[in-house]
Amino acid sequence: MKVAVCNSVGIDADGWAMIHSPSRWTNSSRDHSIFTYYPWQLAYCSSILKRDTDCEVKFFDGCLEKLDHDAFVEKVSEFGPDYLIMDSATRTIEADRRFACEVKRRFGTQLIFCGPHATTFPEEVGEYADFVVNREYEMVCRDIVRGKDPNAIAGLFPNGPRPLLDVDDLPLPEDDDVSRLAYGMPGEPSSEYLEIQAYASRGCPLSCTFCVCGNISYERPNWRPRNPENVVYELQTLRAKYPNLEGIFFDEEVHNGSKKYILDLCKAIRQNGLDTLKYDVMCGQWPMDEEVLDAMKSAGYYMIRLGIETAGEHAATGMELMKKFNVPRLKQLLRYGSSIGLKFYGTFTFGGQGATDECDKKTLRLINELIDQDLLWRFQLSISTPQPGTPYFNWAIKNGYLKDLDWKHFDGGNFCVVDQPGYPAEKVMVNFREAEKLYEMGFNNRYRQTAKDTFNSLEISAPSDILVFRSTRMKQMNHVLDALSHSYGPGKISVVAQNAMSEELRQHEKIDEIFTYGDSHITRKNFPEPLLEKIKTRRFSLGVIPYNNISGNGYSEVKAVAKAMDIDKLIAVNIEGKIFDLENPGDHGRAHIPQTANA
Repeated sequence: MKVAVCNSVGIDADGWAMIHSPSRWTNSSRDHSIFTYYPWQLAYCSSILKRDTDCEVKFFDGCLEKLDHDAFVEKVSEFGPDYLIMDSATRTIEADRRFACEVKRRFGTQLIFCGPHATTFPEEVGEYADFVVNREYEMVCRDIVRGKDPNAIAGLFPNGPRPLLDVDDLPLPEDDDVSRLAYGMPGEPSSEYLEIQAYASRGCPLSCTFCVCGNISYERPNWRPRNPENVVYELQTLRAKYPNLEGIFFDEEVHNGSKKYILDLCKAIRQNGLDTLKYDVMCGQWPMDEEVLDAMKSAGYYMIRLGIETAGEHAATGMELMKKFNVPRLKQLLRYGSSIGLKFYGTFTFGGQGATDECDKKTLRLINELIDQDLLWRFQLSISTPQPGTPYFNWAIKNGYLKDLDWKHFDGGNFCVVDQPGYPAEKVMVNFREAEKLYEMGFNNRYRQTAKDTFNSLEISAPSDILVFRSTRMKQMNHVLDALSHSYGPGKISVVAQNAMSEELRQHEKIDEIFTYGDSHITRKNFPEPLLEKIKTRRFSLGVIPYNNISGNGYSEVKAVAKAMDIDKLIAVNIEGKIFDLENPGDHGRAHIPQTANA
């Protein structure tokens, strides 16, 4: 018996790349080189099936590989599965249905659909799926492929709910068919190291009205932490398997659900010598205090992500943020944490349930204040999107506020689907766009204060001909181009880039010439020799490689190509603006060209 465990289609029929995060709301982008999240629950499901069944199980991720419908169908068809398991968000359901039905047509595959959309619309999904699983689904899928009587499987629609699983009984999630480290290259844009996503807990004790986790994924609000010894074992396993691993992104709903737990976990990390890794974590502010921040800092935590959401009292009440909402306490925590060297990342949402124009303007003012005081290192902006099954969705439907029911628009990053009489979608988008301006301004201001010293610290004469490698996202590229122009004036800046980026780059006022080499990543093997020779004859005086991480891990091929071009001076700039002299690796200067967070 063959079982295919599949994440969503990577590129939909309209050309959008999926950033699939089924426990929250899935996002999409026109940038096909965008990161995607590790599909943790599917990954646990895959490991459980491999551990507990005799089936041949294979894990596929269309999002990671950026596979469109045809490419994904062909890839899975090579396996020819008897069962196909998918966890679909509302944003991805149309592409996933089309994909799964084509696999079923070819092989008679039985389709098992899980996740928030299937939980909310089991009858609709049941029109094409053979099995529809409600809420937490790993053990339900195991029962199905073991051949258990469907009428006796709790959690399988239309049967009753299944008890929540024991998180300490889980195997380590899938890391064979698809490497967990692959999700860190490129990783989540605000993660500053080569990080693997991991989960020390499951669930959330709160139930904010917009939250998929608190309202759909589980039967009730809950928070289940893993034993610290269990977490330590996973960290030790990952570090031994991946020597180039730099850090861990704990991306669960709330890493610090209790003070005692986070203190115990930090202690276990230190005692086992794991404090040399860098930890990036999603947290809640309500269980946090100065003692917790001290412990996290001592254990290697470097970035704390907080769900701030809003500064408006009316919006906080409407979204039922409860103890999650405390702006004065938030500022105290940010001030103290920043003073001991921690970085903070905030999430903000616009147009949420109960939000008014004034609420969202208060949020804008709060963001501006936190940036001005250097209390917010990075942040994420979202358009509050009512995911089906949440109280927010039901409220919007009941009041006639949901004007757009095109599921492809339910992504929280590109469309506003809620249109309230007192706060219409157009006004929500105006505030959201203003927030995006702050997003750029805040980090550009930091760059302006230090850009001159950035490149002058290398003590090189002003280069007349500069070559920049488009080796990171355009937001960071723009910071680097601005800094070069600021430091060295309106000299000639050329760029080496993929074919797909040429049109966007041609519109950049600071770019003089573009060298395109193809559509794959830069490697010494695939870089065209005629182009390499052409660039060599130009004798560029300065070459710049932007890193999308701290250390430049993963950039060996780019550096090899650049060094073959006989550039007079070759440097790299990391995500924090630190300069590396690639001819003398021990020499570097400090810069500050921060990359903004990706919403």
